[in-house]
Amino acid sequence: MVQIKLAFRIVIDQDSTLIWDKYIFEDTYFEYRVQHQVFDNEKEPVDNYWELLIKNPSAAKIPFLLSAVVSNYVAQLNGSIKSLPDVLGTTFFPIETFRLDLISSNIKEASKHKLGITFYTPILQLIDIIDNKYLLSKSQDKNHLETFMFAFHPQIAIAYYRYS
Repeated sequence: MVQIKLAFRIVIDQDSTLIWDKYIFEDTYFEYRVQHQVFDNEKEPVDNYWELLIKNPSAAKIPFLLSAVVSNYVAQLNGSIKSLPDVLGTTFFPIETFRLDLISSNIKEASKHKLGITFYTPILQLIDIIDNKYLLSKSQDKNHLETFMFAFHPQIAIAYYRYS
């Protein structure tokens, strides 16, 4: 049996249109500016996140610190992404964890703040791939598999694979 975890990634920036994304943008940008000041050098300040990383490698902690802000929003999803239904529209993309990556940011220009959030499913059984669709099961019982199907999607990838 093949076990997999799927990953779904979204990118949030100033042009994001969903209200949930906008709240994340605003809150993470506010937190970014606070954290930037903590890690910046008063004598030689920089504005850009990548410049900050070069001057102070400890600034690599900032995405983790921004994750704390995002975790409250992820909790609102109640373990699934409703905008990604299965082929029948009855099961939604299950999520167990997420990872935030800070693509770019600038303390003076909100338009340069951009982050990615990758959501990961719990371990799923990959039964087959049929007509560009994953045939999956959440069940661990090999004798009884309740299944569902997700169509291939450009923002979904297999992030973990185990053949047993």
